[in-house]
Amino acid sequence: MTDVTIRGIDDKIYRRFSAEARNRGIAIGKLVTLAMSNLLEVKPMGNYKIEMNEEVIVSKRDLESLEKPVIFEKITKLTFTEDVDWQTFRDHVERIEMIEELNVLGTVTKLQILAKSKMVNKLNINKKNC
Repeated sequence: MTDVTIRGIDDKIYRRFSAEARNRGIAIGKLVTLAMSNLLEVKPMGNYKIEMNEEVIVSKRDLESLEKPVIFEKITKLTFTEDVDWQTFRDHVERIEMIEELNVLGTVTKLQILAKSKMVNKLNINKKNC
């Protein structure tokens, strides 16, 4: 273990973080270590943005070809093909916003989709003729 002093932490955030550590019954240092570890396991910083398109069809291969997560925004018709599973979707889609029609042909569930979505007018799950 290493002892460190960290300068520049917002007082309000520190108080909330300390309270969270107390509520969980663990030391602040352990919670900081956990937070740092979780951050390092998360997707790379930054992302790609696909926006302002009429129609976009996305496959598993498309998603896996990028090293950073993707944001889909302001698209009239967005379709994820049958091969896009939950793990691929979870790891490669950052969020989906302002989509007129969203079609999901694979095994990703409605709640998995909605957890990453905002302002989707029409959602079609597992409908082949979208």
